[in-house]
Amino acid sequence: MTRRLTDTEIAARIVPTVMRWPADISKTIAWDRLRECVDALRGLVFTVNGHCLEAEHDGDLSPDGIFRRRTQLGQQALAELADFTPFQTAEKAVASNLVYLEERMVELPKPTTNSIEFMLEQEIRVHIRRQKSRLDVVVGSLADRRFLSAVINAPAYLSGLTEVEWNVVRERARAALHPQQSEMQQWLNKALAEVRDGLTAAKRMLLERCELREDGEGQFRPIRQPASTSSRPTAA
Repeated sequence: MTRRLTDTEIAARIVPTVMRWPADISKTIAWDRLRECVDALRGLVFTVNGHCLEAEHDGDLSPDGIFRRRTQLGQQALAELADFTPFQTAEKAVASNLVYLEERMVELPKPTTNSIEFMLEQEIRVHIRRQKSRLDVVVGSLADRRFLSAVINAPAYLSGLTEVEWNVVRERARAALHPQQSEMQQWLNKALAEVRDGLTAAKRMLLERCELREDGEGQFRPIRQPASTSSRPTAA
């Protein structure tokens, strides 16, 4: 008989971090869908575990019958998990929320039209090029909008930066100018990754509980075949 699962174990193995998700910034549809997905994952494993227990306590079922029933339950649940609607819904909601946040993180210094400020920005870029750790100097000066404008409103090489470094500066600047939106993006991406890991954990638990394995073709098969119940012919 396979090891039975407890409610505590199910909660501990499937997205246990849900209890640490931030309450103050997680009051959007995306967060509702993420939590619903966690509940659905736990509920799926809980239901299968319960049906397995019923089969194991069914006096009308033989050991082979119990084995076949667990196999059927596991295969059905794993097929549902492979195309899990609650996760797809949560994933779409998170993507939509991220786009919404992204659209509100566009306020960066505009190119100057003032000739004096333009000359000053040129001097700033010259100053940056003379530094050994150019990226560190720029990142440390993000709060200075004139300094930032000199960097992001000109080609990277004019400040002595690589394209990669220039993109780092731009992203750091957006995060610095929009700390709340940036934090919400980070939490959403982290929570979605945790729910994706929860799918893997649920799959592993179903395989264990129902004594199944996944073959090279993605099919779920019993790890052992039930013993034959037919009696062998006796020797003459």
